Amino acid sequence: MAMTRDRELRLVPASSTGTAVEDRSDEDLMVATGAGSRDAFAVLVARYLGRIESYCAKLTTDDRTAEELAQEVMLAVWRTRGAYRPAKPFRVFVFTIASNRCRNHARSWRRRLRWFGFADPAAEPDHLPALEPGQLDRVLEIERQRRVRAALGALPARARNALVLRFEHDLSYAEIAQIAGGSEGTARSHVFHALRKLQRLLEEDAA
Repeated sequence: MAMTRDRELRLVPASSTGTAVEDRSDEDLMVATGAGSRDAFAVLVARYLGRIESYCAKLTTDDRTAEELAQEVMLAVWRTRGAYRPAKPFRVFVFTIASNRCRNHARSWRRRLRWFGFADPAAEPDHLPALEPGQLDRVLEIERQRRVRAALGALPARARNALVLRFEHDLSYAEIAQIAGGSEGTARSHVFHALRKLQRLLEEDAA
């Protein structure tokens, strides 16, 4: 587990972080992190850990795995801090790492399924929170989220990745192209076709 190798590095915002540090841009914070500033890194963690966890959850369809991957991504940011160049937006840098981690996880998961004789790589456990009796609105909301997540999981990996980056994390098509590889036009195409297929899947599920 990555956390055991970096136990001294806590992935929580430092309580002593000053307002001046918190107001700096992501790129300035990463440059300071590259120089060894843990306060700067703590601010980046506060800004991005939740976003990366949400992103990984959409790609892996497993909340517990997403939490672990998000931790690994931020640790990877710390370890590779010396390789960062401020000409590249930090969010492209961090989402590229996250995208690669999720892709590697998917490959590893499929290998394990094949090893144990399972044919369906999408058949991962679905973790839902416990509900109290009478919480109908909450039940309906969870069911809606389940349908959306199931529909997302049915999309091709590249299309799903582009869709989540565009609409959940508000990245531009140019930034998506840098993260996923390929051209800006390809990123636009992935998002367009993913939206159409997602809508069709949700309509079929509701029918």
